[in-house]
Amino acid sequence: MNGAKCAACLAAVLFVLFAFVVKGAKSIICYKCNSKYDPRCGDPFNPYTIGLVDCNITDVPSHLKGKEPVICRKTVQNIHKSIRIVRDCGYVEDPVHDDQDCYSRLGSHDIDVTHCSCTSDMCNGSRMVVSNGPYWYSITTSAMVSTAAITIMGFFLNIHHL
Repeated sequence: MNGAKCAACLAAVLFVLFAFVVKGAKSIICYKCNSKYDPRCGDPFNPYTIGLVDCNITDVPSHLKGKEPVICRKTVQNIHKSIRIVRDCGYVEDPVHDDQDCYSRLGSHDIDVTHCSCTSDMCNGSRMVVSNGPYWYSITTSAMVSTAAITIMGFFLNIHHL
């Protein structure tokens, strides 16, 4: 392989690597519903009966003006033994809880709430809201870095043998 071809291969590998590693601004798509008004929003959830929303084109709540939607949420509210499930876009990241198991908060007067948040499209439809996004990003990034390293090593080995 001559130097020009190898340089072109290296440039292509680096471009693809850059495209996978650098996460550009993109919208997140979430389920948006409330089981109080639409029982299909409850559990068990059938995602084929509820519409999806592009969170970037929904109205931002007034107290969150200037924030971009970054997560999908599922909230299970148990108020006086009445269960309500709300699925929606979210605007505030929580690195401790996003893409992890859901967590609960107990309130007073027979009220408790379970929150789930995730960072991939349509992830707020399941009972356990956990995204595989970070897992696949790390696998893809590892594969791309390995490919780039092999290509670079091949380039230098070919030059050394010339």
